[in-house]
Amino acid sequence: MDRINIFKMRESGLTLREIGSQVGMSAERVRQILKGKTNNRKMVISQIDPPLSTSDVARMLNIHTNTVRRWSDNGILKTYRIGPRGDRRFKQADVAKLLEQPPPQNTWT
Repeated sequence: MDRINIFKMRESGLTLREIGSQVGMSAERVRQILKGKTNNRKMVISQIDPPLSTSDVARMLNIHTNTVRRWSDNGILKTYRIGPRGDRRFKQADVAKLLEQPPPQNTWT
């Protein structure tokens, strides 16, 4: 239900509770919509890319986790260390950038 329809319903004389019951939300939420307050928190959280673990990246690229660690150590794949143990985390954008590049040469050395 968009804001315009809620405004029209309010102008027609319906109470907040009546509008809420028709659109499936609480009267308080209808009031917030009418005042222009939106729930941006959910939208912001959904736009944030969660960090990927070593095993997540390995699964995405169909490679072994040790290969992901080695690429991280050699600077082929950018990593971020978190926590007291120094666990690796990767950004989805960095993994996507890696996929656009030609495959790395022998990294055993």
